[in-house]
Amino acid sequence: MRKFISTLFFLASFQSFSQKNVYLELSQDQKYCGGAKPSAEMLAKYEKPLLYANKKLILVSANGKVDTVKTNSKGILKIKLKPGSYKLYEPWRYYKKSPDGNDISYFDLECLTKQWEKVDISIDTQKKKQHLMIDIDPVFCPHEIPCIKNPHLPE
Repeated sequence: MRKFISTLFFLASFQSFSQKNVYLELSQDQKYCGGAKPSAEMLAKYEKPLLYANKKLILVSANGKVDTVKTNSKGILKIKLKPGSYKLYEPWRYYKKSPDGNDISYFDLECLTKQWEKVDISIDTQKKKQHLMIDIDPVFCPHEIPCIKNPHLPE
């Protein structure tokens, strides 16, 4: 699992007292996925977190209202939210698709159902500042895609 390090700030909104500006910075730990043993230079390239840039997330409010939000080119999500609790999902989870875009028949459906139930990010706008560690997998190494069936083994 890749860890997203996120700092969530709630800034006072001067336009409306019923909404808060939410500022969420998302970055991703990188991982070497090649088969050959990587050199020190190659590994050094993967030590720096990768921005979660230009990615869509599905925002669901506590009352079930759904919206799509997108991070900017620097991995920052800026949105205005009413006070309350919210959940953010990767689109594949929310829309119950496979993590890599392949046909669902290549996956263990029971395992995939459990993956779909996971919330990627929880936000509570009642808290002033949060530092979150988030399990989220937008990019997988081919051998780490969750729930994929091994095509070389009998079912």
